[in-house]
Amino acid sequence: MKALVYHGPGQRSWEDKPEPTVQDPGDAVVRVDAVTICGTDLHILRGDVPAVEPGRILGHEAVGTVQETGPSVTTLRPGDRVLVSCISACGRCRYCREGSYGQCIGGGGWILGHRVDGVQAEYARVPFADTSTYPLPDNVTDEAALMLADILPTSYEVGVLNGRVT
Repeated sequence: MKALVYHGPGQRSWEDKPEPTVQDPGDAVVRVDAVTICGTDLHILRGDVPAVEPGRILGHEAVGTVQETGPSVTTLRPGDRVLVSCISACGRCRYCREGSYGQCIGGGGWILGHRVDGVQAEYARVPFADTSTYPLPDNVTDEAALMLADILPTSYEVGVLNGRVT
């Protein structure tokens, strides 16, 4: 598959990489149908996020179609069209149980394109698939759904909640 791979500040390339597989029981493999670039990706490319190591597939905002699920995934089936959240959530820690997925301390958080390979590829492995993907209705376009992956929630949090923009 083709994937956008980070090689250090200012260095990236489209490369052929092996298709991902289910590694953990809660994983899903998603065919990426639409993706967007976040400002975070640009920070990575500038070298502002040293935790992202060369060789990492970038990206954490996508819409796709489930291809395969691990044995503990209960909410998804192959063929389901989903939004892949920019924030992964273990679903088990105290914050996840309260619905505060962005505070996950059980291995989630911003992991796609950061600690595990991301979604700027033809296929992506999505850890914690039950709590990190959202089924999409047929009447929502890929482009509209992408706005929900990170753009809308970030704008709401920064502008409305913290910036008091009304």
